[in-house]
Amino acid sequence: MREAYFPPVIREHGDTLAAAALRPAAWRELDTLVRLNVNDLDVVSRTVRFDDGRVIVCRRVGGRDLVDIHAPRPRSRPRGEREPSPPPRPVEEGFFYVIPGCVARYDGSGDLVNAIPDGPLSGWTVGTGAAVAILPFEDTGLPDPGVVPETGDERVFDAFRLPGGAASGLLYAPGHIPASGAFALSCLFRLRERLEYDYTFDEKGVLSPVRPYVLQSGDGVDFTWNCPGSLSPVIGFCEPMAHPDWVEEVTYPWSPWNEDFSENTEDVAGIKRVEQSCADAPLLAPDGSAGDPYLDAGGKAYPHPHGFVVGMRFVGLFIADGDRLLAGRISDFATGYGYEPILTGSLELGAWHHAVLSYEKDGTATLFLAVHGQEPDDWKTYAAAQPVGAMDMGQDYPASGVNAGYLVNDKSGERISGFRMNAALDIALPRFFHEALDADQARLLHEEAFCGRYVADECEMAAIAAKGLSPIIIGRSDQ
Repeated sequence: MREAYFPPVIREHGDTLAAAALRPAAWRELDTLVRLNVNDLDVVSRTVRFDDGRVIVCRRVGGRDLVDIHAPRPRSRPRGEREPSPPPRPVEEGFFYVIPGCVARYDGSGDLVNAIPDGPLSGWTVGTGAAVAILPFEDTGLPDPGVVPETGDERVFDAFRLPGGAASGLLYAPGHIPASGAFALSCLFRLRERLEYDYTFDEKGVLSPVRPYVLQSGDGVDFTWNCPGSLSPVIGFCEPMAHPDWVEEVTYPWSPWNEDFSENTEDVAGIKRVEQSCADAPLLAPDGSAGDPYLDAGGKAYPHPHGFVVGMRFVGLFIADGDRLLAGRISDFATGYGYEPILTGSLELGAWHHAVLSYEKDGTATLFLAVHGQEPDDWKTYAAAQPVGAMDMGQDYPASGVNAGYLVNDKSGERISGFRMNAALDIALPRFFHEALDADQARLLHEEAFCGRYVADECEMAAIAAKGLSPIIIGRSDQ
């Protein structure tokens, strides 16, 4: 039987162009290693260092040839500033690129099953709301999905159309975003309409007296929020979270509480009364009409016209404040004060964006953002420090496009407020990693989205390599 042939695996780290320039030298050094290994040792290595800091490491391990090319990255700007992405990655025949570590990828076609057949999330499917539709990829205006050079291997992508409102949104099983430690998310998305803040409590026919916001504080005492304060996941988890030290006396603008606002009250833990709401937020105030719920039977006006606020915990990528992108991880807003999530400027409605959020185990969050039609030098990077520690996500699922639910009084079990902020989005190619990604890896995913570059996952590598192409694994530059 003919012995199986495995082509060398090349991994590039650090500066893209500087590493690629060393490929011919890397092949020569690998050939030298093979010639010098006269005893056919199973494990052998050869390292070559250059004066400019670049390094080639060639290894033979278990019959496989591995080549790592390390090139120092140019000094970057301070974290938190926006900076252009590196130049486009060169395209060469005979090679294909691989990003390791993806645990889930949903291409939007077929049975919506995870395209990664092994690993902790194999076999999972993405859940879709009844109003969600499949948007054929040829109707997105995006470049055709990537094809592997010289082999014809290609993927079939479709996008998800989320209409907003009820029955919208996607759901990903628990575990797609880990409760602690490093992770990364990426996807294509297009915001079709501004996301409105939902002030209504349809169940009671009134405005919601308690409103969830991403609350921020520098000292843990005074909390503020951006207006209008809407929030809906592009890919992420969010839910209201009570503050352990807040207790307010509350009455409600519905029966039987509105028989006498001053007599019918209860203490509610975890919320805060406010004296000034967002400028466009409707007040819980009487209009003078008969049976107005904001007047009690004695004619007294509702005593909390600006209502109450409750904080949020969240992790992932979100449409926020109408048309901005928010990224980060706040597991406990009450104790994790002093941190701010990444918040971009207004997004262009109707334009495809590709976002990669990477979260390091030390709490460093980095957002890589690209826009279809822009030059690569216009692709942006944002960074911010975020808290570390486990997030209690309960049984809730990460989602896309949907942030809806009720606030419940823990003592009585009664629903005391409702909210629904479901963004009108188109989403394609959601990916999940249980490790952080760096700029080179994010850039390669941008090229997958906007340049038609085929980016292979580890599970595809062997089949493509068997057709004679050599994999170039783009791992983290610090590994």
